[in-house]
Amino acid sequence: MAGTQLNLQRNTKVFYSVEDLSLSATAATDLTPQNTWRVEVLAGYALSADSAVQDITSLESGLDPDRSVQRFNTARNPVEWNFQTYLRPTGAEKNDAAQGTGVAQYGNTKPVADWYLWQALVSNTKPASSNGGEQSVWFYDTATGDASLKSANTAASTNTHSSRSNFAIAQENHMYFKLDNLVYQVKNAIVNTGEIDASVDGIATTTWSGFGTEMVELTGDARAKAIAVFGGIGNDGATVTPNASITLDAEASHHPFATMNVESSTYTVDFIKNRLSAISISHQGSAVEGANIYSFPVTGLSFSYSNDVTYLTPEELAALNTPIGQFTGSRTITGSFTAYLRSASENSVRANSAQFLNKVVNDSRVSHASTSSANIQIGGSTAPYFHINMPAVQFNFPVHQIDDVLGISVDFLAQEGQRGSGDEIQFFVRSDNN
Repeated sequence: MAGTQLNLQRNTKVFYSVEDLSLSATAATDLTPQNTWRVEVLAGYALSADSAVQDITSLESGLDPDRSVQRFNTARNPVEWNFQTYLRPTGAEKNDAAQGTGVAQYGNTKPVADWYLWQALVSNTKPASSNGGEQSVWFYDTATGDASLKSANTAASTNTHSSRSNFAIAQENHMYFKLDNLVYQVKNAIVNTGEIDASVDGIATTTWSGFGTEMVELTGDARAKAIAVFGGIGNDGATVTPNASITLDAEASHHPFATMNVESSTYTVDFIKNRLSAISISHQGSAVEGANIYSFPVTGLSFSYSNDVTYLTPEELAALNTPIGQFTGSRTITGSFTAYLRSASENSVRANSAQFLNKVVNDSRVSHASTSSANIQIGGSTAPYFHINMPAVQFNFPVHQIDDVLGISVDFLAQEGQRGSGDEIQFFVRSDNN
């Protein structure tokens, strides 16, 4: 590149891939829309690769003491990254023509624009194989007609790969941050958390965060390969157009974020309006009591899925240590919602928040998850929407919010229905394309 120039945040592009461009054996043609995807991020993303340090101080008595401090870099910390994307249904919700409209190309379903991140978060199966095709774990139940992503273990079926959420090591892929004219690769990137924000006055978003083992700037041939696919100013100073395609067989190309091939047509993916969101709760006051159903609109809604990944780093003296591996911790699925405190008759659907509060605070059991469930309806019940079904939920006692309009705030934890099954959640997505 000729000359020097500033690099602007607004020109940042982020890509997620199973291919490692830092390897000389990886060619630009190895990147295809089946294994490399654009991630359209919002302002405020973060990317850092710092070090662990040790300060050694000297302090002795006397009129001329040694008061020096020496600092040593003792280890490279794992790379940390986070960014926010819009939660956008794609319309590609089915993997077989017999299932109706909304069939994805080759049957590898990508129901939301950032599907590959969701699969990396929830499943042990990579969203694509290296130099191969997509490996979607989106599940279609031929008995019920339900299409969903399950955290429960699922076996392989037609156009659906097997999936397991009880994994010890998170799947590792690669992220590329094209910071205007600089291209950084986060090697062996893992997705640690996904947090959905459904604030009532906004558009549904997901905040993604994770780690990597190393952040390297791509230069020379590696940078040339990246620019050939991602676009930008080439090493020779020439402008290269990004090579985006929704045709999955295209070479030296990536899949765009906002468009999808649905039944051989180009479909622009939807935004979800949070103003339409609601929650439906089933809670039994005791194991023998009948289920009480509460459905009411919300004023705020959040959901978080965390793999609690930690890295192991040696502590050798006289060496700059580096992480040698990562392991998952407890899978923690939590959330919260706020709603107006409404009081009315037992049969009033919109007035059930006060009744729900009363039932929960008067439940004397230490755990009621086995008899409580919740369905978060981000975007409401009319497409486009993103629903999160949790069959076993432990609710904290609701807390009153004192404002001009009185409300309640409720925290919850999704649990396994059967220990070891990993069945805490099930995601349902619908686009207004179908």
